[in-house]
Parts: sequence; C-alpha cells; structure tokens
Amino acid sequence: MRIESPAYSKMAKPTIAWMPVRLIHPILQGQMTVLDWLRQASAFGVQAVEIYHAFLGNENLPQVKAELNALELRVSQITCAPDFTNPDPAVRAAELDAMKQRVDWAAELGANAVRTSAGMVHDGLEPSDAVQYAVECMVKLAEYAVPCGVYPCYENHYKDRLWTREDFSFLPERFLQIFEQIEPTPVRVNFDFANPLMTGADPVALLQRVAHKVHHVHAGDRLLGEYQHSVLGEGAVPFQSLLQILKTHGYTGYLSIEDGQAQGDAGFRKSLAFLKAQVDSVWNA
Repeated sequence: MRIESPAYSKMAKPTIAWMPVRLIHPILQGQMTVLDWLRQASAFGVQAVEIYHAFLGNENLPQVKAELNALELRVSQITCAPDFTNPDPAVRAAELDAMKQRVDWAAELGANAVRTSAGMVHDGLEPSDAVQYAVECMVKLAEYAVPCGVYPCYENHYKDRLWTREDFSFLPERFLQIFEQIEPTPVRVNFDFANPLMTGADPVALLQRVAHKVHHVHAGDRLLGEYQHSVLGEGAVPFQSLLQILKTHGYTGYLSIEDGQAQGDAGFRKSLAFLKAQVDSVWNA
C-alpha cells in the first residue's frame, strides 16, 4: 500500500530548486548575504530555493520572507542537521527544541519540509541505542511539525558542513534500520541521489526501497567513492533510472540541485540545464 503524499500526483513534473552547498561557508562567513544569494537564484531562473538552517534566525526571517515574496521564489525545504543520536538526553532535547523552531520558520516561509539527519557517530554508543534515539526524536518532531503542515524528511545523509563527524546512518544498511522504524509514521524521506556512491552502494536499489516515502530530493552528482560533488551529468549518478522510479511513483515534489561542485556559477548553470533536460526526457516520455 502506497503512503500518499502531497508530493505525489499523476499530473505535473517536479520543480527544480537550488541548495547552494558551495556557498554555505561564504554566506556564514559574511562574504555574501542570504539576500544576495536569493537574488542570484532569481537571476538563474530557478523557481525555488532550499535554505540551510544556519542562514536563518528570528532576526532576519522577516527580511528573507519579504525578499522571497518579492522575487516570487518558493522554499522547498529548510535543511537541518540535528544530532538526534547524541547519548546525552539533555542534548537530544535541546536538538529537538531547535528543530521545532526550524519547523516554525519553514511554516512561516511556506515550506512543507525540514530535512532531518539521524545524528553523528558517537564513541561508545551502541548502534541499537543510536537507532532508538534517532527514531524517537524524529517521531516526536513529526508530532509537532505535521499539524503545522511541515514534514520531517529523513535523509540518507553523509555529514553536515558544520559537523565534526559523519552521520551514524551514512551506510545504507543503517539508514534502512532507521527507515524501517519510521516507515509507518508521518516522517518522510529526503532522498540524496549521490550519497550512496560514496560507499559503493546502488542508489537505484535504495530508492526503490524508500520511494513511496520520498517527499524531497537532493539531486546531486559525484564520482564513485568521492566526496567532492560533480556538475550534474559529469559524475556517476544514474539520473534516468532514478527519475524514472520517481515518475513511476507519481513524484511531483522538488528536485533540489545539491550544488557543491567546484566550477562555480558556470557549473551550476550546466547542472541546471542538465537536470531540466533529464526531467523533460523522463516526464515527457
């Protein structure tokens, strides 16, 4: 039985968004502003942006909302990285409270998703305990978020740019351990096309297992075993196969370009043109 989602329909194509991974540190270090980035997104012609959680705060939220409205940009997701596997219950509670605030931000900006991670690897923590902590926190987050019209989207994640360690559930088998427990719950999936390649895993097989719960997609690319993102189409991600699975499941949510490639704006333009062509090819077939 398929779990229905607002991101699933038989009528339209997915919408392309932009997640500016390569700009996270420049923005956080003050070399450019969030508003400058939003204007750049509009100039590139994208319809939506994915906003990294550290770009936002209660102080700048009104200005960001006003600029989004002025530029007619939608927000696909607030990208967060809670450490729900932390062995300290006080830290987990604080992480959950912070995520609730980010849910409020998402609702204010019109986004219906927040990305959630499982949490970092912690020395001495039993894997079974890490799974339990992550699942409990994600379910509690969903209890708060879903009535606000926002869905926590659990990612097959590697490592946040502000983290010191990898994600506990980076390996597909651990990701699926947690997924199987959140599968019956309102928690959904942010599927990353490129992350499985870092461990030699098959992204097609992984997506086939979780496609009915996918609510948001990171359309990234990379070469097998490499951390560095590639321009879309220049890595090893099998875009046609992955997009066909999404189409078969009626997916019309966001395909957010995870733009961490090293060719700058020119590379993003190539990625954008590639993904547009791939979407047209698959959805018009």
